[in-house]
Amino acid sequence: MSCLTIAIPTFQRAKYLDICLASLEKNMPQTIQDDIEVLVIDNNSQDNTAEIIKKHQISMNIRYIRNKENIGPDENFKKCITKATSQYVWIFGDDDVFFPTTLENIIDILKSKETIGLIHLRAKNFYDDADILDYHVQTFSCIHMASKENFVAKIHTNITFISANIVNKEILLKTINLKDIPNNNLGQMYWNIICILKSDLNIFVTNEAFGARQFNSGSYNLCEVFGKNFIDMLYFINLKYPISSFIEIYIKRLLMFYLPANIVRIRNGLSKVECKGCFKILYTKYKFRIYFWIFTVPAMILPKKIALFIVKQIEIILKKKNS
Repeated sequence: MSCLTIAIPTFQRAKYLDICLASLEKNMPQTIQDDIEVLVIDNNSQDNTAEIIKKHQISMNIRYIRNKENIGPDENFKKCITKATSQYVWIFGDDDVFFPTTLENIIDILKSKETIGLIHLRAKNFYDDADILDYHVQTFSCIHMASKENFVAKIHTNITFISANIVNKEILLKTINLKDIPNNNLGQMYWNIICILKSDLNIFVTNEAFGARQFNSGSYNLCEVFGKNFIDMLYFINLKYPISSFIEIYIKRLLMFYLPANIVRIRNGLSKVECKGCFKILYTKYKFRIYFWIFTVPAMILPKKIALFIVKQIEIILKKKNS
């Protein structure tokens, strides 16, 4: 029986799914094929997704499930969990790509460690396929983090990034009912946090372990999703599972860097994400938070080129600190 299910939810992106599956086929050696289940759940695409699946099924074992109707992205993500047959589930974006040796490293971790709650993988962002043609992952460098607060702080908003997190399905389904999770584009954040909470072993992989295609997500409002819904979801989880320490970590980091940096990128035309009504949304939630006034508000009102220069300098400092 496989120990890892790679579950790929997809809808109307046959072109990118083709590239994704080709990278999986290329980078899954025969020695670990029995350890991996490949599952694609199609949310009723009307393009040539089914043809792409058939093409790759010639040389790779793929379970293909096509929904009779579009059930929305949240429910499709949940279906990836319920339909997976392995203990560990890696929901992988249909426009992201696999790197050489990543799968061998992951299987080695899963087979050599005691029960793991969550494995977090860093992504290598790319804009064009040529950017990652020769990228190669060496042996994984892993941090085994006993402190759940430190683990959450290190992942931060990437707790919402499906391709960056491998979860323990057994822990998840023993703890929660997926039907109880709101459909607000952040359901994966709920089950990722539960897996972290319910395990004494969570692993942060410091390597850039897969390719994440940039500027390809559907449009959403940054401040609505990450300024409001993100925090609301944390408070919702907190009703059943005490995570008040997590909430304070997230709010501080959101207001100090994540929201300001992304607001500045949007103002400079470097992101497809929207930022309508930003001040009004954030003021309502954070008007009594000093970090809002010191860091977030200046990102909205400073001349955009000056604000971008400041963000880039901060990113350089952070990169040196984390290297």
